[in-house]
Amino acid sequence: MRHRLHEMLSVDGRMRPDLEPVFHALLQQQPVSLLAWLTRRPGRATVLHALAAGHGPVTHNTLDQLRPTKVVENLRMHLVVGGALPPRDERLSTFGRWLPGEIAQVDEPESRKVLHAYAAWHLLRRLRTVSRRRRLTHGQVHGARAYVTQVIQLLNWLSSQNIPLSACSQDLIDAWLDENPARGPRVQGFLVWTSRKGHTRQLAVPLGTPAFTGQLIAQDARWSLVSRLIHDEEIPIVDKTTGLLALLFAQQPHRIAELTTDDVHLTADAVALRLGSIPAQMPPPLDELLLALHADAMAGSTAAERWLFPGRYPGRPLSRSQVMRRLRALGIRPRMARSTALVELASELPAVVVSRLLGVHQTTADTWKRIGGQDNTYAAEIAQRG
Repeated sequence: MRHRLHEMLSVDGRMRPDLEPVFHALLQQQPVSLLAWLTRRPGRATVLHALAAGHGPVTHNTLDQLRPTKVVENLRMHLVVGGALPPRDERLSTFGRWLPGEIAQVDEPESRKVLHAYAAWHLLRRLRTVSRRRRLTHGQVHGARAYVTQVIQLLNWLSSQNIPLSACSQDLIDAWLDENPARGPRVQGFLVWTSRKGHTRQLAVPLGTPAFTGQLIAQDARWSLVSRLIHDEEIPIVDKTTGLLALLFAQQPHRIAELTTDDVHLTADAVALRLGSIPAQMPPPLDELLLALHADAMAGSTAAERWLFPGRYPGRPLSRSQVMRRLRALGIRPRMARSTALVELASELPAVVVSRLLGVHQTTADTWKRIGGQDNTYAAEIAQRG
């Protein structure tokens, strides 16, 4: 195995010193597994030969230049786990590489410059701020992409009428929204930013209030699910924990999947989990389940993040879709579980406490506070229907 790997990373039998970290990182795999990894896909050998023929140390930027993408991303995971590369937020990096090509689609040069400034100083800065605290979710990056796409459509619509962004009026915005009513929420933030920066006059985008759909679990059904998760010994510990976090603490699948050992706070007599800005003490038996997952994660020797719910790929957690499949197999519908837990918690706690404990936005907490408080009769009626 060592001979085969050395051969792939060498030119004329010599491996350059800059590839030593790559060599030793890959050697951390089991020999049989590594041999299979090296030979299963020809693209892996191609990528390793490209590294061998290159110059300088292997960095994330080095890998970004190589193809095929799936092979490179798999190699990147192994190098991060093996300590040859520092961890980075791949969703943030992918968004940063995607952005210039999209901005180039804006027809009018001045509008293109304004969008570039908005993306760099607002969208990217906000994503980087979030990423410093926690890896970005698929939804956060998808939302940022949608903002850019919809703004491009608005700017090119103005350009098609020979109207510069600086001359855009409220009548024009209203006309565009009449043709594209669903796009208002996406361009609203951009127009607020352009007016604040003096690129446009004050422009308004009316935003409707989302209606409460009544998608709740009946309380008896909810507590029946909780009881089953607690007492059924046939249910794996991972499924028990994900189910209880969804039913009791309103956690979404992507948020559950990306919990790490750093989110677990242990004291002599309590287990707390950081879901928001402050840790929330976990009730039994959820505290014991989290303690067991924490111990399993800490038992491994790795340079990557220690996930409470590790996935099949090195250094990666379970995916959002895998968590959703596990929850549904237990009879738990994630959206309904979240809505029901938020109604109950918001009716018992101040909105600011819900926001800090669960990691939901203050606006979201206020909305569910109204549903659980002022609209409590309606919410209770829906919950009782089952």
